[in-house]
Amino acid sequence: MDREGMLAFLKEEAKGIADMFGPKCETLVHDMSRPGHPILAIYNGNLTNREVGSTMDIFGDIGNYSRDVHNNEGYVNQMVLTKDGRMFKSSTFIFKDNEKDYHFAIGINFDITEMARVTQMLAELAATSGELKQTIVTDAMGQIEEILKECISLVGKEPREMQKSDRMRIIRMLYKKKAFTYQKSVAIVAERLCVSRYTVYKYMHEIEKESESSILPDT
Repeated sequence: MDREGMLAFLKEEAKGIADMFGPKCETLVHDMSRPGHPILAIYNGNLTNREVGSTMDIFGDIGNYSRDVHNNEGYVNQMVLTKDGRMFKSSTFIFKDNEKDYHFAIGINFDITEMARVTQMLAELAATSGELKQTIVTDAMGQIEEILKECISLVGKEPREMQKSDRMRIIRMLYKKKAFTYQKSVAIVAERLCVSRYTVYKYMHEIEKESESSILPDT
């Protein structure tokens, strides 16, 4: 394909892409063989206020690029922040043939400013401060620790120095404060009182039996 054929092809491709992706998509064809890389064709140029013949780049600067820039390599899916605060996804594809004497580039710039704002808003709306189940468990553990601390203080002994009667007294107080309604309460109490969970369940069973016998009617 000769120079004119390639240029016609790239113009057609650029227009097709712009039509397909709509008014937020700017496409253009550059002459990369000339200083400033002047625009040979542009579609939806209102996005960057450029027109055919312009050497202004997407950043809003007048390009004074040498012929070596974009010599062989293009750029795909790059982010561009413009001077007026907009955000684009930008790609540049190079078409070069020294024998046919052409060096063109097709540029695609998609304005994602509004999309980025919506994405940020959705991320903020979807954000949470924690997983509810874990938060409830953590809060419950804190409450049990506070209740245990109060009960141990009333007994006046460190757990390792306590006798069974001391621990039973603590279990009774915990019962009255409904501490065993919390999830994992038995495991927490067992660890704090330096006994096994089996022992805590045993103490609880003894206290339940005491409670049952205390409410039996006289015969």
